Amino acid sequence: MGSHSKQTISAQIPVELALAVEELAIELDRSKSWIIKEALLTMLAERERRHQSVLKGLTDVDTGRVVSHSDMVDFADRLKKS
Repeated sequence: MGSHSKQTISAQIPVELALAVEELAIELDRSKSWIIKEALLTMLAERERRHQSVLKGLTDVDTGRVVSHSDMVDFADRLKKS
C-alpha cells in the first residue's frame, strides 16, 4: 500500500451512505475519496488485527496454553458471587 500510483474504482452504495460520506467530507474539509480511503484502510487494518489475534490464539492452543471449560465456569460463578 506504499505505492503512490492510484487506481479509480467504482462501487454502488446506498444513497444514505453516499450522503453520509459527503457530509463527513464537508465536516472534515476532506475529499470524499479521502473519507472512503480512510474507511477502507481502517477496515483492512482491523481485519488484519483480528486475523493476527486468531493466529495467536491458535498458537496458544497448539502449545497448550488453554483454560478448561470447567475452570471458566468456576471462575464465572465466583464472579457472580462477588
